[in-house]
Amino acid sequence: MNSKREILIVPDKFKGSLTAAQVADCLESALMKRIVNIENTRIEKLPLADGGDGSLEVLSNAIGTEGHIAEVDTFDPLMRKIKAPMLLFEQDYRKCAFIEMAKCCGLTLLQPQEQNPEKTTTYGLGVMIKKAIELGAVRIIVGIGGSATNDGGAGMLENDISSDGVEFLVASDVDNPLLGPNGATMVYGPQKGADRDMLEILERRMEIFAGKAEKIMEEKGIDKERIARYRTIPGGGAAGGIGAAFYGFLNAELVPGWKLFGEMVFLEEKIKKADAVITGEGRFDYQSLSGKLIDGIASLCSKYKKELYVVCGQSLLPQNVWKKVGIRDVYTLSDIEPDIHRSINNAGEVMKGYYFQAGCDEAGRGALAGPVFAAAVVLPEGFYHPLLDDSKILSEHQREELRQIIEKEAVAWSVAAISPQEIDKINILNASIKGMHKALDGLDLKHGELSMIFVDGNKFKPYLNIVSHCVVKGDGKMSCIAAASILAKTHRDEYMKNISKEFPQYGWDKNVAYPTAEHREAIEKYGVTKYHRLSYKLLPDKDRLFF
Repeated sequence: MNSKREILIVPDKFKGSLTAAQVADCLESALMKRIVNIENTRIEKLPLADGGDGSLEVLSNAIGTEGHIAEVDTFDPLMRKIKAPMLLFEQDYRKCAFIEMAKCCGLTLLQPQEQNPEKTTTYGLGVMIKKAIELGAVRIIVGIGGSATNDGGAGMLENDISSDGVEFLVASDVDNPLLGPNGATMVYGPQKGADRDMLEILERRMEIFAGKAEKIMEEKGIDKERIARYRTIPGGGAAGGIGAAFYGFLNAELVPGWKLFGEMVFLEEKIKKADAVITGEGRFDYQSLSGKLIDGIASLCSKYKKELYVVCGQSLLPQNVWKKVGIRDVYTLSDIEPDIHRSINNAGEVMKGYYFQAGCDEAGRGALAGPVFAAAVVLPEGFYHPLLDDSKILSEHQREELRQIIEKEAVAWSVAAISPQEIDKINILNASIKGMHKALDGLDLKHGELSMIFVDGNKFKPYLNIVSHCVVKGDGKMSCIAAASILAKTHRDEYMKNISKEFPQYGWDKNVAYPTAEHREAIEKYGVTKYHRLSYKLLPDKDRLFF
């Protein structure tokens, strides 16, 4: 009995659209409707975060009943009174607290017109940390992404927090330093409401604050090496410089958020067991590969040689960049729904695939005679049949049974053939792709337009302006490709059996022109026909035509 395929879904949130858990649910729904032989596939969902918005919910779900949420009276970035959640739990027999900075100092707490990093403060975070210590936490983990602040942690430090007897871990999703062109202000200030003039003011202010902070650390007797690294520590520039404040004043360890959360939910062990991994986030860009969740997952998949796929709302990375880190393919929702607002507002529906998607495959590439056939199939939403699989592993009877079902129930289907003469002229690869294009031309979609094409194999040429994805061994993975493989195979077999009546000596009714011993012996004895592919090496000796 074959063991089940293991697919691990481990996404981040789609910011402003879906939580990580919602993304995982949508991806599972899409896979359940499109995977061949789904009963032999096990899907595990592991929504994750890297320290930014949504981290508390992700960690709370992972910990389950062993943790509880405490509501804390604190302040938002503009010093308005609010209540913010804090997760309390035990780990290694120690009382721990997890605080998501975005819950008290987050950009999402402000209206667009209120966003101004000259005025926002991290004071409310300091209040929450002091409360965690009062509640007995000896290990405090703070996720510092998604902040509205740029005060270097000055507001937090006003609370006079003591690190005595408390271990601080800071989950950061970036590795920027405190100052400079790659620092807190210049990189993240614009997304918090700073214009060019304000950036210069904020950067000077941060330089002044850094100088004062270093003197205060010296007075407090903080380790000189830590003071020396205060301005340059990777991640120090996260959340408007609060990473550096944690490092310098609270003896904190700055940890990549994905790694911290991953260790808590045994991410590496789960990736090691999986056959394929799917991750994703709202916007896939260069920051995604600079210490964020996708970067971490890519490194683990590369370590264990696992297939990794990324689903995102929008991709700003060229293929050569993500290929270098071992990502097999990237699926972008904006390719299906180009209107960015509709894509964000309806990300779940787009992800689940409520759009027309065609599967393409060919049959007869390795045959010595006859056309190559190609098929394109658009299956209805949720189509399922227990026999549906790669046509090569099905019996002739099963293929014919499925052909009737597919042709009856498909939203649209089309089969095309490329002649042996055309194959000899343009080669079999180009002929196969041309056949798929012709099959796509023949699709009759009465309501709606084609949004995406899935092709078996690793080579394809663009078709119109429709996004296409090559799927290696896709006829055994995706229902739409499996359906196309069945139609291409059955239509070609039927054609070869018909022309076998014209040239029965080659046994095409049985071998459908593949290079069997019987077929080669017949070529040697009778020569080649008008159906043979003369560009193929039919025999070691010179071919002679049959008349």
